[in-house]
Amino acid sequence: MPVKALSAPAITDDERAQLVTDLMALRKPQICNFLVRSRLAKTGSKEVMRTRIEEALNDNDLSPTQIVQFLDEVVPWGKQHVLLFKGPKGSIADWKSIEWLADHLKQHRLMKYLNATLPLALPEKMKISSIRQDRSRLRIMAVKRRDWWERASEYDDTSVTREGEDVMRRAFVHRINRSLVAFEWDLTANTAMLQISELPTGTKYEQVAHEFFELIKKWFNINLFQLLELSPAIKRLHELEEAKTGEVRSHGIDYRTLEGRRFTGQSASSGDSLLGEAETDA
Repeated sequence: MPVKALSAPAITDDERAQLVTDLMALRKPQICNFLVRSRLAKTGSKEVMRTRIEEALNDNDLSPTQIVQFLDEVVPWGKQHVLLFKGPKGSIADWKSIEWLADHLKQHRLMKYLNATLPLALPEKMKISSIRQDRSRLRIMAVKRRDWWERASEYDDTSVTREGEDVMRRAFVHRINRSLVAFEWDLTANTAMLQISELPTGTKYEQVAHEFFELIKKWFNINLFQLLELSPAIKRLHELEEAKTGEVRSHGIDYRTLEGRRFTGQSASSGDSLLGEAETDA
């Protein structure tokens, strides 16, 4: 079923600039894909591409809505945190019916989102941007602005007072993030996943998941789903790899605890296992 676009809320100049920044943060092949879709030349460096996009926006040859829709499409499949679920044990036949779902959403004044997309730029509160269903899959997406101050030592400065005392100015950069959350339910396999786009360090993904489920709880009961714990399976995969009997080969890992501690590792090349060396110092 085709997805229709809803009328876009007004987008400020600051939001428009941030959308361009988010677009240019993507990998170059993705930016080229966007340029081709927008009927703009895909040649040149990222700086040249950015100038071309900004000029197209100023000339109304490109709209902020086009950038929003592209970001909504590609960002959830980039760096992300994923939670997996088993579906409800009872019948889910109603959710496969577009007629039943339309009536259900209408009761909650959400019908306008069904198989439609609302091009949201940077809403202060988390808001639904789309609800899509095609009888085999249900996908709910929400958007929220997140901003924080990030330590940037390269901008630190020192000086002295009139009395000759040392002064240290510690710098922080104001970062803005367009946070995307998407819940996708496979209505055939009766399994689901929650995708949360990469968040700033220190932000707990569990809190974002809770925020999303609070947003939709009046019409969608997540308590009917069972969260799958993957850490034992992941641990077993690494144990098999260390024993050189693994079915997969890892090239990099990135673990973060609930308290924010982080451990990352990367192999020497795409052909080498991360755990290929005899010893790895902690």
